[in-house]
Amino acid sequence: MLALQPHVLIVVVITSTGGVSKRVLTLDSTVDPGLIAWASSFLNERLIGTGLGARMIRKRLEDDSLDAREQEFLDLVAPAFTDLSHSSDDEVYVDGAARMVARHHSADASEMATVVAMLEERVELLDALRVALPEPDVMVRIGQENATPAMRSLAVVAAGYGPARRSVGTVSVLGPVRMDYGRAIGAVRAASVELSRYVEDVYDTN
Repeated sequence: MLALQPHVLIVVVITSTGGVSKRVLTLDSTVDPGLIAWASSFLNERLIGTGLGARMIRKRLEDDSLDAREQEFLDLVAPAFTDLSHSSDDEVYVDGAARMVARHHSADASEMATVVAMLEERVELLDALRVALPEPDVMVRIGQENATPAMRSLAVVAAGYGPARRSVGTVSVLGPVRMDYGRAIGAVRAASVELSRYVEDVYDTN
C-alpha cells in the first residue's frame, strides 16, 4: 500500500500463485502517511496466509480494538482484497513476500530474460515507456495493463522528466510483477526529480 500522491493511494495484492491485482483509490482528503504505514502492517499481520474468500477476509479486517478512523480506512481498501476472483485455496501476500520470490526463482529468471530480449528490440521498449511522458506523476503498469504483449508478464514503474510543463525523457524500473513497488516508485520518483533539475539547469544555461 503506497501513496502515489497526497490524495491517491495504490494497493497491490500478490497471491501465492503469482496473480497480481492493483487498485488505485482517489480520496477526498490527504492520506496520513502514518495511517498508511499502520494499515500496511495490520494487513500483513491479518491477511498473509489467508484464503481469498470475501467473507473470511472481511472477518479478518474487523477488530473491536480499532478506532473509528482506522476501521473506516480498512473499509475503504477492503475491496482490493474482497473483489479478487481466485479460488479459496489461494493465499494473500502483502508487502514482504520473500518466500514467494524464492519459490518462483526460475520464473523470475525467465521474465528477466524477456527484458534483456526487449532491450534489443528498442522500438517496442520505447513505445512502452513513451506512455509515461504525459503522466503528472509515477506511472505503474502491472502485467496485463501493459499494452505491449511482450511485457505482459512484467511490471513497469516509470516517470517522465524535464523542465517545467515539458517531459523530455523517461526514467523507469522494469521487473517481475512481484517486485518491491514501494522502493521502485520511490527510486523512480527521486531519479525523475533529480534529472528534471539537471535538465532545467541545461535549458536555463542555453
